[in-house]
Amino acid sequence: MKKRIDLTGRQFGDLTVLGKAETKQKGRFWNVKCVCGNELVVKQSDLKNQVVTNCGHEETAVKEVKKAAPKKAKAPAKKTSKGTGHVGVSKVELKSGTRYKANISVDGKNKHLGTFDTLEEAVAARQEAEEQYRQ
Repeated sequence: MKKRIDLTGRQFGDLTVLGKAETKQKGRFWNVKCVCGNELVVKQSDLKNQVVTNCGHEETAVKEVKKAAPKKAKAPAKKTSKGTGHVGVSKVELKSGTRYKANISVDGKNKHLGTFDTLEEAVAARQEAEEQYRQ
């Protein structure tokens, strides 16, 4: 059986977990308090996945509270694939060695462009497909 995680006292964005909430809904819910003073009940998965990070208050009303506890800014998400640094190109580790797979999405469907020995070949195939499909 899985060990239950106690989130009491943990901080998720502007929300501090007060304790487990008793609800009739399916799932784990927690009572939380926002920095603005509002209390609400939030699903555990929404807290852990940062779907809910505040009570929905106006940001301007809480600026002074936030100045007291500065947070590190998150780096913007990069549009890369599996560490290659190129969109639509992923690295594939095989017993025979490393290969690079190129893909492109066209009209909501993913098209496989091929598997290549070098990163440069895969990037070139992806760029060629971008030019072909963007016309």
